[in-house]
Amino acid sequence: MRPAQSARASTRRAGQGRLALLLLALAVLNACATATPIPPPTPTPAGPLTITVIADGQTRRYALPQPLTVREALDQAGLSVGELDRLTPAPFTRLTDGAVITLVRVSQTFEVEQAVLPFEAQILKNENLPADSEPLILQPGRNGLEELTYRTVFEDGAQVSRSVIKRVVLEAPTPEIRMVGIQKPFTAAPITGTLTYLSGGNAWLMRGSSTQRIPLTTSGDLDGRVFDLSPDGRQLLFSRGLTATDALRFNTLWALTVVTATTGPAAVALPVTNTLYAEWSPTQATTLTIAFSTGEKTTGPLGWQANNDLWLLSWAEPARGRRAEYARDLILDASFAGVYGWWGTGFAFAPDGRRLAYAQTDAVGVVDLATREKQPLAPFPAYNLQSDTRAWYPTVRWGDPEWIYTVLHGEPLDQFELPEFATVFDLTAVSADSRRAINLVPRAGLFANPVPAPAQPGDAARRQPAAIAFLIAADPKNPLLSPYRLAVMDRDGSNLRVVFPAEGQPGLEPGSLPAWSPDGRLIALLYQGNLWLVDPIRGDSQQLTGDGLTTQVEWGP
Repeated sequence: MRPAQSARASTRRAGQGRLALLLLALAVLNACATATPIPPPTPTPAGPLTITVIADGQTRRYALPQPLTVREALDQAGLSVGELDRLTPAPFTRLTDGAVITLVRVSQTFEVEQAVLPFEAQILKNENLPADSEPLILQPGRNGLEELTYRTVFEDGAQVSRSVIKRVVLEAPTPEIRMVGIQKPFTAAPITGTLTYLSGGNAWLMRGSSTQRIPLTTSGDLDGRVFDLSPDGRQLLFSRGLTATDALRFNTLWALTVVTATTGPAAVALPVTNTLYAEWSPTQATTLTIAFSTGEKTTGPLGWQANNDLWLLSWAEPARGRRAEYARDLILDASFAGVYGWWGTGFAFAPDGRRLAYAQTDAVGVVDLATREKQPLAPFPAYNLQSDTRAWYPTVRWGDPEWIYTVLHGEPLDQFELPEFATVFDLTAVSADSRRAINLVPRAGLFANPVPAPAQPGDAARRQPAAIAFLIAADPKNPLLSPYRLAVMDRDGSNLRVVFPAEGQPGLEPGSLPAWSPDGRLIALLYQGNLWLVDPIRGDSQQLTGDGLTTQVEWGP
């Protein structure tokens, strides 16, 4: 054999050997793949468990062959569980060795008893009776009767509680009403113009002297939603509340002519109900005109929902024996849009009677009566009171035909505070013509309620410069609960000074509006439920009433 042929034969035999080895390896792998897998280890059965059951005054131990739930273990022990029984651990808890089950038997009984409802004593204060006089019993008290249903709970036979789950009034108690005198030697104060105030649900009048008081109403049902004296001091506008049995109305609107007679004049019911705002127009000619806005009575916690509408109502004072004819004019349709729109809209006539300022929970603007256009001037973030029954919009008052004085909700001072929760409320002058806003008193407070003094003609204006009265918060970081004090300043924000009450005395009622005298020299305001006069220049003050029931005041010519 030639050398070349021998080499080729050797190479062929080596290749055949490698192929045989490869085939053998594939056969082994195939055998491993088709072999039966090795089964996993079988868990060892759990051994017997010992548990303890405490029930029905006994403690028993049981040996369980396997783990069970609490419910299964009690079933095997022959113990039933009542609907009220208390079981520890829970019924579907899986038991472990040494577990303790406690079953407490719970039962209840119901008893009905009758009990006396004691009457309450109501006190009516009367400034016409001396403070040391004997109380007058206007209505004797009588106890009532109620039916009480008691639920008594027992655990393992022992009483653990007894509570009232139902009350039914069988006979309502009749309150005892006593009239007590509170007449005090208040110093008489001269009264210029016409001072009217709301006290104990009635309208009162002072003219000439604070000792000369005339009741304008005696029904005791004025609800305080509307209480407005006309700019000429001749007409009073007010609303009367209705009982809860009236399914559709919560109040009615009335007007009367303010006179100086010893008895109050007859009030005239206007064809308006469910009034949330009403105000006399400053331009009364041959007819009387008011603006008003209404709401709807609801069954919710607030009891009403605002329509956010705006109307004008005009009528002429009728001749004797004839009925007035009323003309309505719709300015703004009802609207339920906006943030907290259910709370409503506040309005205020401009001095020329051509526009009204408006305030809602997120903006201040004007309404043009000729074009019926609503124009926002100063938007702001709505303040979140975290309440389903309360919201806030600012007071708006005109200083002249251009400037509106109000309170704007400002931006938060803390970067981590949301705008809706910011406690920044700035007393601001807003121009109705240019939309310019001037911050006069930063952080004055939620209830600053600025009220400009009436404009004075000629020499009187020079002797008595125009001013703004407002309330200022002692703690601006807590505007809802802060005490407030009366302050005055010039209309440009200068010469600010706090004038009432004295330092260290309780603050004023939040939400109350001060009222200027017609000559702009004195301020009437509410303090601790009574009517006071304050001289903002000299700082003097004088209490006028003492019954603690005064809620509103209006002062006109």
